[in-house]
Amino acid sequence: MTNLFTHRDYLYSQIVSELEDKARKNNVIVVLADNLLSHVPDTALIKNRAIIMNMNFVVSANYCYRLSHELSHILYGDHEAQAVYQFSEYGKRGEELLAHRNAIKMLMSIEMPSNPLTFMSYYHVPAWLENDVIRTYNEFKVVE
Repeated sequence: MTNLFTHRDYLYSQIVSELEDKARKNNVIVVLADNLLSHVPDTALIKNRAIIMNMNFVVSANYCYRLSHELSHILYGDHEAQAVYQFSEYGKRGEELLAHRNAIKMLMSIEMPSNPLTFMSYYHVPAWLENDVIRTYNEFKVVE
């Protein structure tokens, strides 16, 4: 496995490709919207199995993390809880927390980081999720 900081541009495009493939294989449409305002969050439409990624969205978390988060709502979320989800770095309860945790798992399953802090730095994961990142990292390390 490669180090998360080696060949950053190549690795980043590979991770995006893996996420897009996962969406496609699960019949999830990903729409890249470049005409939305910077405060409009990415959105997961559960019943339509569609994700709208706002390419102008100004937020700390990077695109890969945001996409994996929204994809997590559709693949692993409670489809009866809500029909539409909008990305929030600070959603700490219920379905939002579950999507954050599943996004971390999804990304680590694509590319295992050298350590949890490297992972957080690379994806710009919110600091309040550090314990979840460390726990997931340790779970993945045991599996290896």
